[in-house]
Amino acid sequence: MEVTYHCQAASPDRPNDDFVLATETFVLVLDGATAPAGVDSGCVHDVPWLVAHLAPNLAVALLRDRSASLVDVLRDGIAATMADHGDACDLTNPDSPSTTVAMLRCGVDTVDYAVLGDSAVLIEVGGDDSGLIIGLDDRTAFLDDYSLAAVRRLRNTDAGFWIASNKPEAAERAVVGSVPRAVVTRAALMTDGVTRLVERYGRSWRDVLDRLDKYGPREVVADVRAEERATAPGAFKGKIHDDVTAVFCRF
Repeated sequence: MEVTYHCQAASPDRPNDDFVLATETFVLVLDGATAPAGVDSGCVHDVPWLVAHLAPNLAVALLRDRSASLVDVLRDGIAATMADHGDACDLTNPDSPSTTVAMLRCGVDTVDYAVLGDSAVLIEVGGDDSGLIIGLDDRTAFLDDYSLAAVRRLRNTDAGFWIASNKPEAAERAVVGSVPRAVVTRAALMTDGVTRLVERYGRSWRDVLDRLDKYGPREVVADVRAEERATAPGAFKGKIHDDVTAVFCRF
């Protein structure tokens, strides 16, 4: 598997809460949830610390047992990162630092994926069943209330959404799937900073995948920034600019 990617902060004057870790057999994409101003997370660590610890912990789990399910890998990675926090952090706090996780693993017989939080994995298959498989966790798009209090109440619950933070059992709610390795031709992983090309700006998933293939992840990120600059303030809910990560995999 050949992997190319581009990861860019929302602006040059703030840390990037996205994180990518890639090898020839797996890719990990994390999108840390930016902490709202004034919210006490109960933790001495920031979001960049979280993604920089969780990604290697996931990689260790993937390498330790190459046949492990991605749900088990995700559960072990979250548990290991909780242990990394140490005693100075209150991991019972519902506002504990959190992050999305998107994983793609290329095995001998299958290509496996897992998505937790509002990121996406695209897998193109060829042959008689040609098409595009979309692994998308869009539960945050259907909340009834986006206030800080409501998000705190709904985070990591079946009534709301699940994310990697302080509950290893969140792994069991990930969107997962497997595809026969022989039919996979291309794949992509992206954070919600890039999925907005589809969800806000009317592109198709196929168009995004084709542009990643033809022009590369850097140009797709440039597409995002161009759309953001052309958008009137207040036209959409949420941030005008976001951290963005686009990954393209060729098989």
